Amino acid sequence: MQEKLVGWSPQLKRSVYVDDFKDTDGLKRVREVTLLKVYNWFLDGESLIELSDMELKQFEEVMDMFIKHGGEILFTRKGIGGRVVNYFIIGDCSTSKVNVTKKMLAEILGQ
Repeated sequence: MQEKLVGWSPQLKRSVYVDDFKDTDGLKRVREVTLLKVYNWFLDGESLIELSDMELKQFEEVMDMFIKHGGEILFTRKGIGGRVVNYFIIGDCSTSKVNVTKKMLAEILGQ
């Protein structure tokens, strides 16, 4: 986990993460966020998850359970009150394994 500043870049048309406030020139809606670096089994690589304060608290509770009881931390997104939020749960290592295969979108649409 790491604390970052994030803002919307109109030129790049995407969010940009920076370490220092002086690097936020030209960015809109600048705010502090917590970034969680995770391993994404579907992409076979690392991904970043931006956590709100509520999501960070929920992640820390799940992490405490993970440290005490083991298992596997699973990530999903859940609709709560009209918003989609990040949500973490503890899964059983033996039942949560998924055989992920790479497919081209054209292959999926052609079926």
